[in-house]
Amino acid sequence: MADNTAGQIRTTSDKQDSPAVARGKIVLDATALTATDSLRVACGFTPRYVRIVNVTDRIEAEWFDGMDANSCLKTVAAGTRTLEVTGGNGGITVDRQGFRILQNATLAVIAASKTIVYEAQG
Repeated sequence: MADNTAGQIRTTSDKQDSPAVARGKIVLDATALTATDSLRVACGFTPRYVRIVNVTDRIEAEWFDGMDANSCLKTVAAGTRTLEVTGGNGGITVDRQGFRILQNATLAVIAASKTIVYEAQG
């Protein structure tokens, strides 16, 4: 699995609630995304909760401490919630320095020409 670093414009919030909270916005350009790649967000700590929102398409993915790697709770614009799991559509994986989210088109959180906001809490 590779990390996508092309065509990203990142901003982070100046207001941090604590040292273990990271918020930001990522704007992806029209660069082709590869379904097996992940969007990598380095926040400097191991998150216990991650929320990513594709504000363009109103799709949200959440990962809670204790969930499997590459899984998430996904909510679409219509309000439908599904548990995405490893081996399926994929999801969020945390590590010591941040998190990754799979660019799988079926998961549909990460897509070209979209605006993404995130929050990670340690």
